[in-house]
Amino acid sequence: MQKGDSKMTQTQYTQTQMHYADGEVTVSVANAREATELVDWQTNGFTCMQHASSVTDWSDEDHLKQIHVPEIAQLAKALSGCDTVIAYPPLLRNPRIAMEIEDFAPIHFVHSDFTQDYEVMARDQKRDYQNFLLPVLEAQGLAPDTVAKASHMLMLQFWRNTGPIQPQTPLAICDATSVQAEDLAPAMVEAYGGGEFTFETFGVLGTENAQAHRWYTYPSMSRSEVLVFRTFDSRLAASGDAFWTPHSAFIDNTVGTNAPARESVEMRALCLFR
Repeated sequence: MQKGDSKMTQTQYTQTQMHYADGEVTVSVANAREATELVDWQTNGFTCMQHASSVTDWSDEDHLKQIHVPEIAQLAKALSGCDTVIAYPPLLRNPRIAMEIEDFAPIHFVHSDFTQDYEVMARDQKRDYQNFLLPVLEAQGLAPDTVAKASHMLMLQFWRNTGPIQPQTPLAICDATSVQAEDLAPAMVEAYGGGEFTFETFGVLGTENAQAHRWYTYPSMSRSEVLVFRTFDSRLAASGDAFWTPHSAFIDNTVGTNAPARESVEMRALCLFR
């Protein structure tokens, strides 16, 4: 899938402080809408696309489970060409939920969700990640060994701005080809959002190499758009290529400190191939 380094032309949108694993660094964030080259999730790790949804209430988690989960499963299958999709439950980030569950506030930390360990923990019935994964499989009518039988797995994430189109803390995303393996620092996450499981994530080191990291954002995202990005691919992990796509919330200095809080919905889709 990903080979080489597809370097996009950057049109600066703003400068901002990024919170890396080893300190804060001022970086330039480019406007991805003005990139002249094709932005491709298979090469750069991300893309933004139009996606019509039948959701009528983006703050209603039950409604999202009923309507948006199958929508995203269908989209993930179309994008990846996989045989089976396991669509994870929606994750909402808004001020109300953040007051109840601190983990669900916008994450101001440069990270990519999963390390090489994702494949191991998703397949191993003895790992506590099964406390999360098995109920998801059951709810979607899939056998407990569905993941273990797959020859190839890919994790796609789908991020949608569901509140004001110019929030104070939108999402910035980094060109995967600009971040080397040496810039990644694995860290264990326990009980995220109150869940009874652990998983390993990548924090990103930036004090030495941040200026080589190519940051982008899509200003003024509407509800009819979705940002798609890759956070795991078992084949890329096996070949040593970048399967990570670092991302972070950031302070958008173009909209001012009085801009409204962000409201967003995230979906993860585990794409399995026979």
